[in-house]
Amino acid sequence: MKAFVTGASGFIGSYLVKALVDDGHEVLCLKRPTSNLDGLDDYVDKVQWIDNSDDWKESFRAFKPFIVYNLAWDGVAAEDRIIWEKQVKNINLQQELLDLAHETNCRKFVGVGSQSEYGDFECKIDETYPAHPMTAYAAVKAGALTIMKSFCEIKGIDWYWFRLFPLFGPHEADRWLIPSLIKNIMTKEYMDLTPGDQKLAYLYVGECAKAIEMSIYANGKSGVYNICSDNPIPLKALVAKIRDKINPDFKLNFGALPYRYGQSMYMEGDTSLLRKNIYNLRTEDFERRLNETIDYYVNQYRYE
Repeated sequence: MKAFVTGASGFIGSYLVKALVDDGHEVLCLKRPTSNLDGLDDYVDKVQWIDNSDDWKESFRAFKPFIVYNLAWDGVAAEDRIIWEKQVKNINLQQELLDLAHETNCRKFVGVGSQSEYGDFECKIDETYPAHPMTAYAAVKAGALTIMKSFCEIKGIDWYWFRLFPLFGPHEADRWLIPSLIKNIMTKEYMDLTPGDQKLAYLYVGECAKAIEMSIYANGKSGVYNICSDNPIPLKALVAKIRDKINPDFKLNFGALPYRYGQSMYMEGDTSLLRKNIYNLRTEDFERRLNETIDYYVNQYRYE
């Protein structure tokens, strides 16, 4: 089938593109002229590309996708999540895509949200847990869901909104915890951290991308879905595990940094609905995937 993907050069988007190609789908990706495609490895030439500086809407119309995966989002960095102007601009692209999907009789539309839409919570939660966004990023994500849901239901388009919990894997930007930690271990003598009392259910990014991809096969299953591991681990223990594998003498200064505003101390989502309607996540290979990820970044930073 034909899939139109935004955010294809991003961490999750690159894995989604690979999954779609591996399953034989035809893929057209929207990108910026400056997008870095390194995360796609040898898949770059297996998909079609259109720059957002070109007449990409005509390319969309000519392509006539069966499904749209909108993973593009400007302002995911922690410091950008409180900037309302930057966050609100993301609604414009979503609406342009929704209008084009309706115009070309597209069957399905996929958006990607975040566990941050739920706000602060202290237990494993399912999709019925009320949204309580505490940042501009989370509020605009929640607003984007409302717009997408209403538009698609009025226009007769199947819709899927995936709320993502913590992810890990190769090709993540080094501003995020795991690659940042490994880079510091490889290049410095210590790293300042928060107290590390958070408990997070980290999922391998490839499994997340596979779950998102599988909405292409779901029929009549529109809705909001959590994507999360079922193996929560204290952040302090995870950080120490990674440190010990690379350099046990590296100093971890837990408590040197304060928690950021809106920091969730527990992140685990119930994925029963996802497993029932779309995809049965594999989470038993956490240790193997974590070791692969550590080896990837060690090799990357060793030769920088």
